[in-house]
Parts: sequence; structure tokens; C-alpha cells
Amino acid sequence: MRANCVVSNVLLQSFAYRSEQRMRATKWLSFGLLLGWLWSPVLGTVTAQSLIINGYVEDMASRERILGASVYIPALQIGTTTNQYGFYSLTTVPGSHLISVSHVGYDPVWIRLELAGDTTLTLTLAPRVVGLDDMEVFADQETNLNDVQMSRHEISIEEIETLPVILGEIDIQKTLQLLPGVQSGLEGSSGLYVRGGRADQNLILLDGLPLYNPNHLFGFFSVFNSAAMKRVELIKGGFPARYGGRLSSVISYTMKEGNLKCFAGQGAIGLLSSRAMLEGPIVKDRASFLVAGRRTYIDQLLRPFQRGRTRYGAAFYDLNFKANYVISKRDRIYLSAYAGQDEFSYKKRSAPVGLSSNDELDYELGWSNRLASLRWNRLIRNRLFANVLVGVMKYRFSSGRYSLDESDGVVIKYEGSWHSEVVDWTAKIDFEFIPNSRHYMRFGAEGILHRFDPGTTQTRLEESGRPPVNLLQAPTGGIGSQEMALYVEDEIQLHRDLRATTGIRFSSYTARGVRYNSFEPRLGANVRVAEKSVIKISYARSKQYVHLLTGGGTALPTDLWIPSMDRITPQSGHQLAVGLINGFRDGRYEVSIEGYLKYMTGHLEYKLGADRFRSAFLDWPDIVEIGTGTALGAEIFIQKKRGRLTGWAGYTWSRTTRRFESLNGGDPFPDGYDRRHDVSIVTQYQFSTTRQISAVWVYGSGYPVWVPIGRFFTDSNYLLDIGPVNSARAPAYHRLDISANFTKLRSWGERTISLGLYNAYNRKNPMFIYPHNDASCESTLCFRQMSLLQLIPAISWKWKF
Repeated sequence: MRANCVVSNVLLQSFAYRSEQRMRATKWLSFGLLLGWLWSPVLGTVTAQSLIINGYVEDMASRERILGASVYIPALQIGTTTNQYGFYSLTTVPGSHLISVSHVGYDPVWIRLELAGDTTLTLTLAPRVVGLDDMEVFADQETNLNDVQMSRHEISIEEIETLPVILGEIDIQKTLQLLPGVQSGLEGSSGLYVRGGRADQNLILLDGLPLYNPNHLFGFFSVFNSAAMKRVELIKGGFPARYGGRLSSVISYTMKEGNLKCFAGQGAIGLLSSRAMLEGPIVKDRASFLVAGRRTYIDQLLRPFQRGRTRYGAAFYDLNFKANYVISKRDRIYLSAYAGQDEFSYKKRSAPVGLSSNDELDYELGWSNRLASLRWNRLIRNRLFANVLVGVMKYRFSSGRYSLDESDGVVIKYEGSWHSEVVDWTAKIDFEFIPNSRHYMRFGAEGILHRFDPGTTQTRLEESGRPPVNLLQAPTGGIGSQEMALYVEDEIQLHRDLRATTGIRFSSYTARGVRYNSFEPRLGANVRVAEKSVIKISYARSKQYVHLLTGGGTALPTDLWIPSMDRITPQSGHQLAVGLINGFRDGRYEVSIEGYLKYMTGHLEYKLGADRFRSAFLDWPDIVEIGTGTALGAEIFIQKKRGRLTGWAGYTWSRTTRRFESLNGGDPFPDGYDRRHDVSIVTQYQFSTTRQISAVWVYGSGYPVWVPIGRFFTDSNYLLDIGPVNSARAPAYHRLDISANFTKLRSWGERTISLGLYNAYNRKNPMFIYPHNDASCESTLCFRQMSLLQLIPAISWKWKF
């Protein structure tokens, strides 16, 4: 009878599994048929009456290719933007056409062309000599209205460099925090929490390769040197199929290519660090280079304050390098490299008592990022563009502790070390195919070899007269995994007032014999409801095969990256977004309103009381919880794009919850970064071409905190009643930052002096909430807040030539 039951259960499970597989197959077959129906016009619309005009848009002064430039034919109401390599392609008809070419920071150009056949043409734009009424800080409005992509932001590096900063340090990531839907976590941190996601759910790319820890100084500064960057793009929803591996956002940084015409450079000296950049031709008009560096001198500033037998130090540096070579009109190669390092140390020597006692304590920690990539662009045919990338990324954290205790001739030595490491080898190929004016197709493949070495621990104790003892030695072997993906997407002009994108991404991940496969559909639509108004809608399913185990809100390098395995399933996300964009007064103003709903699974947290440092790699499934998350929000974004006064105002209403079976009785609770209201106002006023002032004001309702709600007294002590998870709220956060920039033109270039105040009205914002006991708290619980960043002045000196 027992055997019959077993056989029946096996048959039922087999039937259920096959039914589930058939349902999945039917679902994806239906989706494939839908894509086929949408793409069917591709095969029949290329006629003898159509022709192609394509090429690159370049900076006239440096011949650097311009990303995101608009190429538009108003009479036909067709246009495009250059891709991340400056390439454009338009399908049109023979005849005389007036073409508009524009980009932020450049004078627009109108070109009359007589087209009789396919034409390849390099278009050049001259950097704008800014007048008082011509300041422009955001992408062209017509581009935003025509683009199907929603939830996308791009801010010029020049604008970022004029905003208020902490201690004179320009930080691109902190500017992104001022956009709606983006939060920072703890005060002063460069971390990004996008639409209810966590820091590990951001795909942060530097010239196409991912970075795992984009922070310096425990998160107070990011690793991106503005002097070396050309472009930053943030996508919060409706992710294109060409991006994958993360759930919440895509943040793509592109380094400058290097001036092909002449040598140029810039530098800056601030309160905490200095930076410099040099670029120029290797072979004029054929090859160029860029090298940039940044180094802090915190360790030197601390030295005069170190007295006695205690010494401590802190330092970080960045190095960026890029070179490119124009092989032909159709081929170009790029070499990119980055290296960054953080180092901290603490040393203490106790004063000896006579000759019988001596104590020593050394503590060091550091982390580093290294990456290098080689890219090849090729215009294969007039309608087909390709980019090939190969590269490697390495992130490593290490710490060590040494102590010596000598008393009455007995010496006890302790040595401990801990490190973690992630290495990615990446290869991918991307194609862009423009068959006609109604379709813009992208397809490609990507493969990543991951190597994780998370949390290797070694400790050793040695006592005089006794053999050394290894207290703990976790396995030193890492784990390898393989990730691959295929994708195809198409942007389709279905009607004069209706554009759509359809895409599918297939990803597969293998680690220690366990395989996960995923189909990730991406859909979007743009409906023009008036001349300057569009409605956008998007849906994206994403898969993430890596996890970050973290213990707090700071960007601590001790947070561990681990792969999906047998009992640690991948993270999955679904996001639906809808928005309205409306332009006013000839593109000077733009208002966008977006709402989103996101559901996430596979989120990891440490179990309560888990010993995260003494657990070996294979034990991790036993010390973590797997849960789900939900995020709901609405965003309002108002921009003033041109004129003496420019800037934006953003407002976000959001609600983010998490749910774990063993936490809070299995009920949902507010996420640690759930902030109901978030406001940012950014303004810049141009008094003249050489004098300007900027101000930033931010407000956020308090973050949730998990604090005791009561206590029980015993004969010798008391116990805390923890209460529901994150049931209390910290006080609201707000501050005002201001800065002024004074530029003077010189025969060799220009120099700028920047003055600023961070937290100008000295608001004591909470960084931590902790319980406190004193005489007034005998019968109740009392709490205090720790405030770190109050009124901070800043000054820096910059130059360009």
C-alpha cells in the first residue's frame, strides 16, 4: 500500500511538473507569436523608395563622439538619437531635407541635404558659448517626447560640477540622489536606493562593465571622478532588454574618449582631495588618450592631530585611463581601465608599566576595484552597427587584526584576517539594425564567468611556551558560476502618434551543478495625446543571480556578495510603470508624472542572531532568510531647462514593504529605507558668464527604525520588548546646501573658485537612533539620535586649459 502511495505521488508530481512546463511553453509561445506579428512588417517595408542616412555626431573642437544627440527631420516628423558610441541612422526618402542636429551644451545645427541614395555623414556640433539666457541642463524636450523609454534621466557633467558638494568633493552619485524615486540611505552616503530596491539591485556600469562597490570612505564619496566622465544615464523602469542582471535600476557611466585634435586638461584642489585629468592625441585625428587621477590627503590632514601612542590613517585614490584608435570610417577600438583603492589603519601602543607590561594593537582594512575592457565598434552595413566588448572586473576586500599582550614575561599574540573577492570575466556583442523608418532593432548576447570568494576567515593565537592554535580557518576555496543571456528588442512606429518597444531577454545561470533559466519580457509604449504631451507605459521582468548580504545602512565593504545556489534562489522582479510628460513654452519647462508598482522575490537577510563572520560559505543557506518585497509610488518631476534660472523640483510618495516568514510573525513590515515623502529642489542662477550661485534643499520623512517598545525588570537586570519590526520612525530629514562659483578667463584657459555650505542652517539630522538610560528614564524607554554632518563649509580651486 505504501509503495502504491509513493508511485501515485510521483505520478501526480510528474503530471503537475509537465502541466506547469506546458503552461510555461504556451505562455512564451504566445509572447513569441506577438513579437513575430509586431516584427512582421520589417520584412516587407524596405522598398526602393527608401534610403539610409547614417554616421556619427562629433564635437567640433575635440572630435569626441557625442552620445544622445538628436538628429531630426521636422518635415517628416522622424528622428533618432545617437547611441552610446555616437552613431545615428535614419531611414528616409529621396529628396531635399532640412535636418536638425542638437545636444545639451552645443549650438544646434540645421543642414540642408539633397539625398538620392544611401549616405554616410559625420555631423559636428560646436560647444555653445553660453549666454545668460541660453543655459540648458537637460536633454532636448522633443527627444524626451519621442522616446519610448520612460523613467530615464540624464544630467550633464557640467551641471553636476556646479552644484553644492560636501567638503569640495564633486560626487555624481549624490546628484542622482536628488532625482525623484532615488534615495540615499544614511546621511552623506553615496548609496542609491531606487524605487524600493536595495543597493545591490543597481546595475552600475563603467564603460560597459559592472562595478560591485562604487563607494569610497564607507560610502561618503563615490568612485566616479567627474573630470574623467562624459555621460551618466539613470533608468529606473521599463528596462531595455539589452540590460539585465539587476532588478531596480541601470546607471551607465561613460568615460571621455580623449581629444583627437589637441592636448587639454583640468584639475582641482579641495579640502579633502585633489584631482587632475590630461587628454590629447597620440596620432592626430586617428588615436587619442585620457588619463585622470584623484587622491585624498585625509591621512596627511590627520597627522598633526595624532599624539601619544595612537595612530590612525585613511586614504583613497582613483585612476582612470582610456585610449581609442580610428581604424577606418567604419571601425574604431577603445581600451578602458580603472583602478581604485581605499585603505584604513589604526595602531595603538600602551605605555609600559615598568619593564613587565606591553600592549600592541594593529587593525587594517582596505578594498579595491579593478577593471579593464576592450571594445570594437564596426558599421557592418549602412543598416547594421555592431559593438564587441571583452573585459574583466575584480572587487576585493581585506582586513587584518594583530594584537600583542605582554605581562610578567608571558606574551600572547593574536592574528586574524578576513577577505572577500568577486571576479567577473565578461564578453558580449550587441547589434543595432535599422531596416526602415518604422523599426529600430537591437539584439545580442552576453556571457559572464563569475568567481566568488566570500568571507574567508583565518585566526591564530600564540602564547609563549605553547604551540600556536588556529582558532578558526574557514575554507579558502571560492565558487565559480556562469551567466549567459540572449536578447532582442524592437522600437516600432505603429502610428504617427504611437510608438512601442517589444523585447525579450533569455538568461541562464549555473553554479555548482544548479541551473536557473529565465525569460524576461520587456514592453513599452508612447502615445502622443497632444502636440507637447505624451503618455508612456512600460512593463519589465528582471532576474538577478547575485545577492548582497548586508548588516546596515552604511556602504560597508564587509557586506558580502554571494551567488545563487541550490538553496539560495535568484532574485526576481516585476515592475509596471505609467507616466505623463508635458512640455511648455518652447521647451523651457517640462513636467512629468509617473506611478509604479514593483514586486520582488528572493531577497536575502541575515537571520536574527546569525554569526556572519564565523560561518563558512556552505553554511550560509542556514543563516539567511529569503523573503519578498513590494514597492508602490508616485513621482512628480518639474524642470526648467533654459534661461538664467535653471533647475528642477522633484517629489516622491512611496511605500516599500518586506515579508519574511520568521520576522514580524510572517506579516509584512516597512523596509528600512521606506520613506513616505521625499522632496528635492535644485536651482542655479547665472549672474553672468563667470558668476553663478546654486542651492539645493531636500526634505524626507523619517526612515523606519526597529526599537524596543518596553522593558521588563528582573531581580538583577531588565529585558527589552522588541516589538514589531520597524514600527517607529526617525525624525524628518531636511537641509539646505548653497554654493557660488567665480570663474576668471586666462590666456592659458580658465580657473574657478567655488565656495559652499553644506547644511547651511545647521540642521541636526538623525544618522542613528539608539536607546539611552539616565535618571529620567527609570520607568520608560528613552532614545537618542546621533547626528554627524552639520554645518560644513567648502572651498575648492579648479582650472582648465
